[in-house]
Amino acid sequence: MRCVFANSASITVFTTVSVAILLSAAAATQAEVINLRSGQVGGVPGLAGQSDDIVRYLTNNPPGAAISATPFTPGQFLGAATGPAATVINAHPAWTPGISDPAARWINFGADLTLDPISGTMIGTGYGLPGSALYAVPFFVTTAGAVGGFMNLEFAVDDSGGDLFFGGGNPDFLYVNGAGAWATLLGNFGAPTTHSQFIPFTQGLNYIYLYQRDAGVLVSGTIFSITIDVVVPTPGGAALLGLGSLLAFRRRR
Repeated sequence: MRCVFANSASITVFTTVSVAILLSAAAATQAEVINLRSGQVGGVPGLAGQSDDIVRYLTNNPPGAAISATPFTPGQFLGAATGPAATVINAHPAWTPGISDPAARWINFGADLTLDPISGTMIGTGYGLPGSALYAVPFFVTTAGAVGGFMNLEFAVDDSGGDLFFGGGNPDFLYVNGAGAWATLLGNFGAPTTHSQFIPFTQGLNYIYLYQRDAGVLVSGTIFSITIDVVVPTPGGAALLGLGSLLAFRRRR
């Protein structure tokens, strides 16, 4: 099942985003493709307890609660981008074991593993520790003149993407360079959720942030795979792309 809750306002946003994508497609050409996925260690799928190659997290991980009662600040986004590496974890039996990208793995800020002093081996379930987490996923755009790209996201999350359902100051699951991109993309842990939209960014280092909201105080985790088709405006298309990027992001109030 796909656990995405929507009301009339969110349907309006979805329609607006769809229009933005169509406008952008007519005004740009594909220049570069970027693939991002969770749980990679040394460029290959990792094992429980290993550190993710690129994903980092904010070290404020309250179990069963929101990270903040107010909107995330630039300092919190920076804290996620410069925080510790996320940890590869095992899928809990209640979770989908994976998504359509076979190389993606579940991650969290910590795994239920401890070192056995006698055997020298790690023992435990390898499941994700309970708690909310703000993950930072860096990506580098090499294309000169890039104005954004078409993002395809597939993910699952325990318990929810963002605070919208459980309460807190940050309803979004997805942020791009610190701007909230989608308020009602909640997802769930039993089956993958897919989503596509145009996201604005520039040449150089950029960040996608994903907010994993814990509610059950038992286990937590996230798995994702992202493909970004970087685009540059065709002659005369910059204005349409600018409109597309403005429409694709909801305005904070």
